[in-house]
Amino acid sequence: MLPLVFFRALRLFLGLTWLSVLSPAQALPALAEHEQLFQVASGKQITPSDLLHALDQADVSVWGEVHDNPRHHALRADLLRRMSTRGVTIVAEHMDAGKRIDMQQSLPVALAQAGFDAKAWQWPLHQVLFEAVQQAGLALYGGNIPAAQTRDVYKSQGASVSNELQQLLRQATLDDTGLKLLRQEIDQGHCSALPAHMFDAMIAVQRARDASMASVLLQHLPSVLLAGNGHAWKHVGVPQIIRANQPQVRVVSLLLLEQRPLSTGTDRDEWLQSWRDKADFIWVTPVRTREDPCLQFQKK
Repeated sequence: MLPLVFFRALRLFLGLTWLSVLSPAQALPALAEHEQLFQVASGKQITPSDLLHALDQADVSVWGEVHDNPRHHALRADLLRRMSTRGVTIVAEHMDAGKRIDMQQSLPVALAQAGFDAKAWQWPLHQVLFEAVQQAGLALYGGNIPAAQTRDVYKSQGASVSNELQQLLRQATLDDTGLKLLRQEIDQGHCSALPAHMFDAMIAVQRARDASMASVLLQHLPSVLLAGNGHAWKHVGVPQIIRANQPQVRVVSLLLLEQRPLSTGTDRDEWLQSWRDKADFIWVTPVRTREDPCLQFQKK
């Protein structure tokens, strides 16, 4: 593997070259009405141009989203088109690790061959995102563990995870506080409907998936992960595993969240403080009207 200094120097050269042919109107996506973009550490609102600069400086950036929000996929597609980093590798949670997607084929065929479940991912919801990867000529790899392995990891509560991923996870062991936070996140994500005996298995699956994506990202620096927000958390997600194993790698976490617009007062400051250890940047979009996802648990 080439040293990080090589990738950083190459990124700077290619970035400057690419930006020289972009007009100001092409250089950044715009914030739509009722959208806000924050740098979490400073608590300040920033511009998309500021965000792009930070993403371009990262060795790995992890871009979260709410899976069924079309705006989130369109925003990430726009960011991909505007990034100045040429040659960055894209890793997606939607496909199996070890699979490089053949972007010369039609998208549905290429994605399906790599394990993309069109029905489960509500195709064509993600079409705009993968079209942006294809149009930019970027390499696309799957990052997730296959469905069959997921079942094995669940049944074995993590014992069946490969030696490579086990090694990553041993180096990134969560303390009691981290495990409690991850348990809370999983509980909230399942509407507090999971029986207690399922949590250890669910945590093992989440960690195995995060380790798998972290492994692929580290194999293809510089790289970008396209995944749900749960995988983008700094404190218990993919960034935590990467930092624990290779602290010299610069990782940036971006969450795309649904939230009512935040004022400039105490409420906004308190809300941002609650995300301080979970993300580097947060792009807030309006709350999308949908059926309460917890109803499916109440019907069972």
